[in-house]
Amino acid sequence: MNVLTTVSDEHARLVSLLNRREILRAGTEIFAAEGDVVWMAENFTAGAPARNELVLVQVQGARTGLLSGLHVPEGLGLTGKVHLTGSPALVDDYSQAEGITHTFDRQIAAEGVHRLLAVPVQREGQIFGVMAVGARTDRGFGDRAVERAIAVADEVALAVVVAERARLAREVAVHEERARLATELHDTVGALLFAIGSGVAGLSESTPGDPTLEERVKQLQQQASQASSALRDALRALRASPSALEYSVALRADCSAFTDRTGVPAEFVLLDDNPPAMAPSRTRVLIAAVREALLNVEKYARASAVVVTISQRPSGGIVVAVTDDGVGLPPDHKPGIGLTTTAEALGRLGGIVRVASDADGGTAWRAELPC
Repeated sequence: MNVLTTVSDEHARLVSLLNRREILRAGTEIFAAEGDVVWMAENFTAGAPARNELVLVQVQGARTGLLSGLHVPEGLGLTGKVHLTGSPALVDDYSQAEGITHTFDRQIAAEGVHRLLAVPVQREGQIFGVMAVGARTDRGFGDRAVERAIAVADEVALAVVVAERARLAREVAVHEERARLATELHDTVGALLFAIGSGVAGLSESTPGDPTLEERVKQLQQQASQASSALRDALRALRASPSALEYSVALRADCSAFTDRTGVPAEFVLLDDNPPAMAPSRTRVLIAAVREALLNVEKYARASAVVVTISQRPSGGIVVAVTDDGVGLPPDHKPGIGLTTTAEALGRLGGIVRVASDADGGTAWRAELPC
């Protein structure tokens, strides 16, 4: 193996260590040695005071497809209980266990799981998910197995924190480079386009009586104007603040994740040139609210397309809308736990949320939050 190959392999390994999904996969593989079936349930709304719902994103050793992608609301089943309490828990006989809801008995029975151990993946006050390992026999999980499971979960949580910080650092570095490019483009390309536009305008005044030439000059004026407009749009996007960049990147990633999970295209559109900056606490609430809206679209809307938009309120603040072309709300619709807790979280910060069906079909979810 030559030096270049060694360096390339080491680089790939380091990159994987900073990839959240790869970290969860690696943790699940290590966990797999402790039992017959294991899963990692990820919290897509970690750190926000809205309803948290887990999704089983990594499953190994399963006999059926019932576990993969399963949604686990906070507090339900052993996995949801551990997510709610933040403490490890185990049951020796899942079907007869007390102290847990039996929401997922059908899935557990289909997998033949008898004993189940679950531990939280948490650090610095945030729960990123829950790791669970099940045994299909009567063998118990001894103290060493529990200690090892907690140690693995702690290592995974630390790796996730490092990966998230590295991601944010990369995004800030990208923002700084984008700002530098924006200044350079303004000073060079912007000045050049202004000169071209002025020259074409002067040319139009010196070509009276030639319809063909006048038409060509008119086309050049339109093209110069369009190029200047496109450049202004690009410069505004390049100069977006780090805070706006953070939630824009997060919501764009959430749309991509939604499409990956469901196969339904979800587009993210930034309607304003310079979206307002927000404090991290407000950013977390906003991102959690949109994720909750996307989860509801996934579960209930039967949509073929989703659009997430961000714009500024005329009075200050931010407006986020999640619009789908699904079946709409039923006539007797009443807000559920998710919408209620989202409204409460936004309300504590002076925000509001509204949901309504469109006359032409689909549902529009709209949240407003002052900055």
